[in-house]
Parts: sequence; C-alpha cells; structure tokens
Amino acid sequence: MYNKLVKKFNINTYSMIKHGSVAVITLFGVGILFGVKNIMIAFPIALTSTVMGRQNFQVKTFNKAIKIILIDLIIVLTAYFSSMNIFWGIPINFFAIFLIMYTIVSPYDLTFYKPFIMLYVFTQYAQVSLGELPFRVLSVIFGVLIVVGASYINRVNERSVLGKSMQEAFILINNQFKNILKEEYDHTIEDKCSKIMRDIAYKVYVTRHRRYLTTNLGKVQFQIFINVEYFNLYMIQLYGGIKSLSISKEYVEKLKEIVEAIIELCKENIEFQTIKESTDNFIRQWSKGEEYHLEISLILENLLGSIKELNSIEKTGSNKVYKEWARADIDKTRVTFKEYFRPNTIRFKFASRMAITLTIALLIGGFLGFYKIIWAAITVMSIMQPYYEDTIKKAKDRVIGNILGILFTGVLINVADSQIITLGILVISLYLIYAFKEYYKISLFAAMASICIASLTENINILILYRIVYVIIGVVVVVIVNRVVFPYRLKDGVEQLIDKIARLNKKLIEDSMEFLQSNKQIHEIRDLIIHSTLLCQKLYMRNLQYNDDEINKFIAINNKYVIQVGYKVLIVYGKNENAKKENIESILNLYEDFNNNIRHM
Repeated sequence: MYNKLVKKFNINTYSMIKHGSVAVITLFGVGILFGVKNIMIAFPIALTSTVMGRQNFQVKTFNKAIKIILIDLIIVLTAYFSSMNIFWGIPINFFAIFLIMYTIVSPYDLTFYKPFIMLYVFTQYAQVSLGELPFRVLSVIFGVLIVVGASYINRVNERSVLGKSMQEAFILINNQFKNILKEEYDHTIEDKCSKIMRDIAYKVYVTRHRRYLTTNLGKVQFQIFINVEYFNLYMIQLYGGIKSLSISKEYVEKLKEIVEAIIELCKENIEFQTIKESTDNFIRQWSKGEEYHLEISLILENLLGSIKELNSIEKTGSNKVYKEWARADIDKTRVTFKEYFRPNTIRFKFASRMAITLTIALLIGGFLGFYKIIWAAITVMSIMQPYYEDTIKKAKDRVIGNILGILFTGVLINVADSQIITLGILVISLYLIYAFKEYYKISLFAAMASICIASLTENINILILYRIVYVIIGVVVVVIVNRVVFPYRLKDGVEQLIDKIARLNKKLIEDSMEFLQSNKQIHEIRDLIIHSTLLCQKLYMRNLQYNDDEINKFIAINNKYVIQVGYKVLIVYGKNENAKKENIESILNLYEDFNNNIRHM
C-alpha cells in the first residue's frame, strides 16, 4: 500500500526522511534550547540541508561547514545591525540583500541562494535584543551542525550511483543496437543517454574545491562521461555503416554482446576479468584495420580502464581531492563577479530587483509595524524568479498551495482544538515539504507548518485572514515588480545562454590547439567541456518552457562538438604524441562543422 502511494504521488522518501528530520530536530531543538524567537531559524537551516546535498557536501565537509557557519553568522549580525535603526537599515538591507543574491550563487542550481536570503529576512523580522543575540548565534551554529550530522548519517554512495547511471546508459545503448540491427535509429534514445551523462558531468562539477577540479572519484566520473557519451554519439556511425553495408551485422551483434556484459558487470553479476577477456578476444577477432573498429576498440579499452580504476578506489579515499587536475579560472569568484557586474546580465538584474523589493517590504514592516507582514516578504522572496515567465507560474502555485494549506489547517485546528494535534500536523507537514518537487505542494505544506507554529501563540482564525491577505499582496507586488523593475524574460535568458556557450566553444578550440601544439592548458579544456555541457543542460531546462525546436537542435549539435573535441584531445591525442600534430586539422574541422551547422539552423 505504501509503495503504491509513493509511486502514485511521486514521493521522494529519501529526501522526506533526511531533510524532514533535519527540519524537525532543528525547529524543536532551537525552540527548546534557544527560545521561541529563534524558532524560525529552523526553516532556512533545513533548506541549507537540501541545497548542500545537491552540492556534494561529502567533499571537504569540515571546510564547507565552517564556511556556511561564517556566512550565516555574517548574515545574522548584518540583519541585527540593520534592525537597530529603521533609517540606516535601508542601505544596509539593500546592499546585504544584493550581495547575497549576487555572490552566493551556483550557476547550475538556481535555488542555492534561498536559505541565505531566507535567513536574512527571518532574522531581520524577528528582532532580538543585544542580550538575546548570543542565543541567535548559537541557534545558527546548532542548526548547521545538525545539517552536517545528517550528511554523515545519510552519506550517499556515489560509486554505487555512478554504477547505476552507467547501467542505465548501457541499457539505452543496447536498445539502440537492437534498432540498428533492424536498420533503424532512435534519436530519443541518444538524447536520454546524453541526459544521464550530463547528470554525471554535474556530479563532477560539484566536487571541485579551491584550486582543484575534482576528487579521485570525480576523475573516473569525468572519464566515463566522455567515453560513454562518445560511444552514444558514435552509434549513428554504426547505423550508417549497417545501412551502407560497410559494417556487418555480425560485428554489431558481437559488440552488442559486449555491451550486455557491461550491463551485467554494472549489476555485479559477472567478474571484471571475464568481460576483459571477452573484450580482448573481440578486439583481436575483428582487428582488420577498419577505422570504425579502431574507434570502438579504443572506446572499449578506455571504458574498461575506467571501470577497473573505479573498482580500485577505496571508499574512504573516493572523496579526496585529486590534485593532478587543476581547476581553471572560468567560474572563480574574481572572474564571474566582473563578468556579471553589468546592468544587462541576469544575475545583476535579479539581485537588484530582489534587493529593491525586499528592502521596501522590510521598511514598510518596520515603519508601520503591520501584524505578520513577514508573510508578504516571504512570498516576495519565494516566488520572485530571474525570468518573468517563471515568476508567473510560481505565483499561481503559491496562491493555490497557500490557500489550500491555510484553510485545511485552520479547519483541522478549529475542530480538534488541541495543541497535541497542532504539533502533530506541524511535524507531518515539515516532513512532507521535502517529499515533493511540485512547488504548489511544497507551498501547501510550508503554509501548514507556518500556520501551526504561529497558532501556538495566536488565534488561528485571525492568522488565516492575515496569511491569505499577505500572500495575495505579495504575489501582486512580485508580478508588477517583475514587469517593470529590471525585467528579464525567458527569451533574453535563452539568447544569453546561447551566446555564452558559443564563447566557451571558441575558447575550447583555442585551448585545444594550444595543447596539441605545446601541451599547455589541458586543465582548462576539462573545465570548458564541463561548463559547456552544463550550460546546455541549463538551456535544455529553459527550453522545456520556451519550447523552441531549433534550440534542441543547437543543444544536440553543441553536445556532439564538445564531446568529440574532448574525446579526441584528452583521450586519443592525450595518449598518442605522434597523433597530435597529424590531427590538428581534424579538430579545426570539427569547429568549422559546428559553425556551419549553427548557421544552417
């Protein structure tokens, strides 16, 4: 019965249990140890747990924990100083909110800033005296330690996750082989496999630390990402060979058997040595010098080498920084700060819009002292998005989720008239907030939790009225502000992403030429490949709403170009000194083909 409910409503039980437990422990722990005034700290702290989980908190956990504590304490102290005087609070609030929105970001996780801006708004609203400030500081440290503890208790086995991703990718490749043997080709299979590989590229990205690109495990993930995706894209060459009769079906059937064996290896049903012997026999049997066989042989050898390396990595050492691969300057703060500090960039516009709107909301709340006006500020903070179209969608979801949650909770509390029931609803809703991806569901349970906390000290019926009114006010304000204050539409974002991808591709070919001619800048090539891949994933997500077929074509063309250049430069020429100068022209041809394909779109 439970499994049916989980499947039917698409409930994320892992997230619900882990992050829900963090929220419950933090909320009650802070309330009991540090007082009711600090209880709202639980919400941004619990959200920190979900955000850091997506950023791979297992790499340099102690360093990241200290960094979060320092950032949170700066936010809390800044909010405290701002609340001391309503007039000097205006510039402090504006610059603090702008800097949070502008600097505390992750280019591939659009919600990364949320726990930090939420912490500022909550601490700004729930003012404390100087004597109470130490308890607020301790509540932040307590909450972060809960997050760190939860990350250790529920450590994700990334090696196992990688194995499952490989298994899914090779099942898709095997299905493509079935099509090829019927002289058919399914581009949706190719796209699904590319999506899995982009997810692996993101896992490599979030393991970077200071000067270094990745970890011991991330090194293998990167190699598998390049090799499997190149194999996936090479399938169309095999299809063309079958159609033109230049490749025999017997060859493809034997290769399909190797892929099926790799699937079994991922499931741990066969030993590595067994598939290694089968692959070596296959390579020797078909060693006739054809170009396609040389390509396939190299792919298989590299894949098996990566799998062997994966199996040899000790669990305790998998998340240690791999110091042989340096990190490029592409996304370091000193570079990105200057890159985006222009009025026409999305980051600058979004940070400015949020800073202006929240500063005014906090000013009105402080000056007029409206009861529970924090709910209007929270609505502004929650639904305002970089793109106008996303803001409209979130606004609708916020209204639906909040009104349903408020009315349901209000009726239940009035009927039950028991504090025990209220606490029960609070705990359940705190867990359910993290069980779903749909925003209206998250908003529904967040509203329930908020109303339950407030109803412990206030009349529920008054709270219902104020909550609904302030949510509607907040939604109206955000919709208007997004139209007139630094407006930024989805079309603008899509064009900016395409422009940045094109600039990275030009840089990729320049660095590739430099590497092939003088062995320099190889670390930047890896970074460029990762960023170009992830920007395409970002563009793909934007296009789900923008819905332009030409953009999907651009993504496919760019993916093919980046992977082919990366594979040939890092895998083929990186191992063969004699092949470098001989094949510089082929790399230049790839870039020329990419530009020609884009021009003819």
